[in-house]
Amino acid sequence: MNLVDELHGIVGALLGSGVEHAVCGGVAVTAYGATRSTKDIDILVAPADLPRALEAVRPLGYALAALPIVFDEGTEKERHVQRVSKIRDGEHLVLDFLLATASLAGFLQDRVEVTLPEGRLILVSRGALLQMKGWRAAPRISPISTAWRADTHEGRREARSRRAPVPGMLWSSAGRLPSFGNTEVFAGGPAQ
Repeated sequence: MNLVDELHGIVGALLGSGVEHAVCGGVAVTAYGATRSTKDIDILVAPADLPRALEAVRPLGYALAALPIVFDEGTEKERHVQRVSKIRDGEHLVLDFLLATASLAGFLQDRVEVTLPEGRLILVSRGALLQMKGWRAAPRISPISTAWRADTHEGRREARSRRAPVPGMLWSSAGRLPSFGNTEVFAGGPAQ
């Protein structure tokens, strides 16, 4: 299964069902320009929208739902996840719906919308993503997080010197697209 095609199919189904959402996790890290390998798709949704989100992706083959998962329960990092999987031709793909509760409350209001050749894509903001990724112990985002935070010429030069992609780059199945830099908008207003 092609991860980019699956992502755009999922996002299209959510948009068509009116589910408020934002792509997060490794896919969003990659969309913002960091080289990151990922094997799943993480999407933030409001708890009230979870049943509609699950129904929206079922026709795409995401029908194997796990029991609800809670990470870091009782801490400031508490996260609620509903995992649903797709298996086709011996391939398995995981879709995690992260619920915008506890530590993730408010992140749905801090989103960035971009239009790619395949359609609209809504991401958590770079700041929200850094906060979400900062909760994990894995250092995968650490090498460029400083450059992400510094949305300046110096930060971009630092990123290039590490041979990392320039922060703000997006990708599609056709390859990398030009930076949307300071023109990020959602619902008609400037993004954070």
